[in-house]
Amino acid sequence: MRGFLGGLVVAAVLSGAAQAASVHDCDETANAGNIVEPWEKNSRTFYNGQVRVAYLDTGGEPVCCSGHLLVAIPGDDNEPGGGQTCFVVSDHDTLGFMAIGFDKLSTSYDPNRGLLIAFPFERYIDGIRSTKGTAKVRVNIAKHSVTVEK
Repeated sequence: MRGFLGGLVVAAVLSGAAQAASVHDCDETANAGNIVEPWEKNSRTFYNGQVRVAYLDTGGEPVCCSGHLLVAIPGDDNEPGGGQTCFVVSDHDTLGFMAIGFDKLSTSYDPNRGLLIAFPFERYIDGIRSTKGTAKVRVNIAKHSVTVEK
């Protein structure tokens, strides 16, 4: 039975490997206390401060996947509360990455599509081994969206 359950865990992790990231609305992961210190090195702004990006770590829990990327963008002025819209970029579902190379985060801009954010990551494969990759997300302020790019 133990081997069967372990196989299910490995299959679940590997099934998420096809996509380099997932984006979801902010939840408890986006707590300001989870921004990796020092904030000056683990947060950046773009679009004259309208887009904020920060490296989050949920204190090593779960051990395999505690690293996430926070992306805050301007909210929809036509919606009540307008303000900011907050997203969390995780490995798959709401499980984070083993590590994010925030210092290697890069961006490019396409006026028709928005800001592309690319960052290197490391993820556990099976609880013993890990693999590295690059995740990309597209920030489109006009559409109030953050989406995964392939």
